[in-house]
Amino acid sequence: MIMIDDDGYIRLPRGALGQIRLVHLVSGLDEEERTGAMGAVHSAICGYTEWATASAPAVSVGWDWHIDTLARPVSAACRDAPRSNVMLVDGQGRDIGPEYTARCLQRLVEALEWKPVVLDAIGFR
Repeated sequence: MIMIDDDGYIRLPRGALGQIRLVHLVSGLDEEERTGAMGAVHSAICGYTEWATASAPAVSVGWDWHIDTLARPVSAACRDAPRSNVMLVDGQGRDIGPEYTARCLQRLVEALEWKPVVLDAIGFR
């Protein structure tokens, strides 16, 4: 049974991270992308996305992304380390730490087919 600890983290063994199934919750554009800068030429579109499990309590993973509009084909990439309510633990149940957990979450995001979902959600043509 997955539980949320008092510090807000859901603690998972390293191997369990690859077993979670994330679904798209929301994606959007960063505020400056919606308003635009007068006379600016944009070569990138930036935004955010949030994904979670359907189980309760939900594992949540979010990250910022950017789209290079000058690249052909257009490419999307994660800008920073993902944010999450997950803390990975070792075999004895000890926290592995935020940096290692973030690297594992980055690999999870890289394996996820998130780009077409996000592009569709923001109406990118």
